[in-house]
Amino acid sequence: MEPERLTEVCYRECMKNHAAKLGTYAADGCCEYTPEENYPISLTCAACGCHRNFHRKALIDLSSPSASPTTHLAGPSSSADLASKRRSRTKFTDEQKARMAAFAEAIGWRIPKKEGGGYAGRKEEDDVARFCKEIGVSRQVFKVWMHNHKSTVPNASSTTHTAETSPVDGGASAAGGGLGGCGIEDEIKASYGAI
Repeated sequence: MEPERLTEVCYRECMKNHAAKLGTYAADGCCEYTPEENYPISLTCAACGCHRNFHRKALIDLSSPSASPTTHLAGPSSSADLASKRRSRTKFTDEQKARMAAFAEAIGWRIPKKEGGGYAGRKEEDDVARFCKEIGVSRQVFKVWMHNHKSTVPNASSTTHTAETSPVDGGASAAGGGLGGCGIEDEIKASYGAI
């Protein structure tokens, strides 16, 4: 059993971003949390007027054998640390983008939803999982990509909703004809069947 460690909590510099509305970062320069003398139970800093939670929390180890107590940080120490913890942006190749657009068009820009613990269309879900595995992205990444691009890809919503009554092809798309010779779209439809 380890001996009990004596630690003291202190609050260091203020981390409040006073220029967040402007889209930049500006701190007020308060170097240490100072409780108000008149109201000791108040959590407002007397120096800067910010709440105590805006100040960086530090734990001081008092049971250390060294002469001076060491400080252990209990949170991010700067805004640069927060930026380094962000998730990296997913990069897609041109081929992946083209194939995702064609497949999303083929399934109507919607992934089957879960109903009662299972998936609404088991075959469609298998097709989505197989497609995602082929191009090397997860189902969630593909789902987010579809959501972000359904309004930017040309004919994303018009083709799926007007295919039955299109006067141009005489209703051929309703019977499975489509545009004929479209390359990737025909290849995907052939390999995954009419979804």
